[in-house]
Amino acid sequence: MVQKEINLITNNWWSEKRKEVNIGLTKELKYSTPHQTTSIIKIVVNSGVGGAINDKKKLENIVEIIQHITKQKPIITKAHKSIINFNLREGMKIGCKVTLRHKRAWDFLFDLINIYLPQMPNFLGFSPKKFDRNGNYNFGINRLDIFPTIDYNLISAKQGLQITIVFSSSSIEENIKFLKYIDFPLLDK
Repeated sequence: MVQKEINLITNNWWSEKRKEVNIGLTKELKYSTPHQTTSIIKIVVNSGVGGAINDKKKLENIVEIIQHITKQKPIITKAHKSIINFNLREGMKIGCKVTLRHKRAWDFLFDLINIYLPQMPNFLGFSPKKFDRNGNYNFGINRLDIFPTIDYNLISAKQGLQITIVFSSSSIEENIKFLKYIDFPLLDK
């Protein structure tokens, strides 16, 4: 019963926020139609596991962690080239990633904004300077203990996530306004 109520809340949040953002950005940027505004194409959650070369269990743990967080099974990423100093050979398994689209991306964003990030101690917000030249927003989370669904025995001390939000627009200003409309914790410049 509780899960159905949570799903209902996230479904309503997802559809209401999209309408609110489209209407707000259309007025603010003086577009003629709401379809001209930016939107989220996908969210990529990635984690590299440096210790996976010597200990395969670390990679299995991070795969399970990301699956719990995103509710989608991650794919294993492999090394593209050999690096002798790190005992890394081409084709070795070194991390995992998940690509979330449509409703799953919005559900993950809802959980991140309203459940996970408020649990970070001394968290003030993310820097607005983390946009790449394509207008995508990249940020990292270095504390996996903020996710309540994870078994704490799986978490290693120096493990984190890198998250990329990919937008349909390459305009950084428009994407910042979009993130502010959905209450994403961005610091002021």
